[in-house]
Amino acid sequence: MNAWRTPIDAKAKAKWMWTVWVLSALASVSMVMAVPQIDKHPMGFAFAVSWVVSGFVGLFTQNTLLRRNPWHFRFASWERSGQVYRWVGVEAFCWLLRHSPLGWLNPAIRLTGQRSGLENLLRQMNFAEGAHLIGGVMTLGFSIGSAMTGHVAVALSFAVITLFFHVYPLLTQRWNRLRVARVIQRMGSKLHEKA
Repeated sequence: MNAWRTPIDAKAKAKWMWTVWVLSALASVSMVMAVPQIDKHPMGFAFAVSWVVSGFVGLFTQNTLLRRNPWHFRFASWERSGQVYRWVGVEAFCWLLRHSPLGWLNPAIRLTGQRSGLENLLRQMNFAEGAHLIGGVMTLGFSIGSAMTGHVAVALSFAVITLFFHVYPLLTQRWNRLRVARVIQRMGSKLHEKA
């Protein structure tokens, strides 16, 4: 068992399973409807493919990304204030996650009252950020491939799905990770002051 896996209570696990089941069912129905003629159902096709890609990326990258040192990922100077994230609407996306079942998709990203819990949270955020980056690049590749083969509506659908499935979640993780890193650093400096 991976030491960085967050224990999930039964209620959070049930919500996660329900959300995954519903979205998987929607993806399956969308794929069945879209495959004969993807140009008739471009958004359904893009959603179904993106959902499958997201699942495989999460499954195959989880252990590697959770083992990475969370302090290895640095922030650019222009993003440290967090203003750029406010400009692009990350706070609105966070509100959507908190007030919809979409927030149930990753129950491992939650706060506990301990310092080790904060470091685990940072690792979970690194995993989510990395998985969304890889998944976003892959679905953007599908968008470009669709455009090159003349399926413009499918290409645009993949681009929209990439924005909401990967770009905004990635930005959200970076913004939250920046905030958690600050809290950990403040806690560390207070511990050094007391010693």
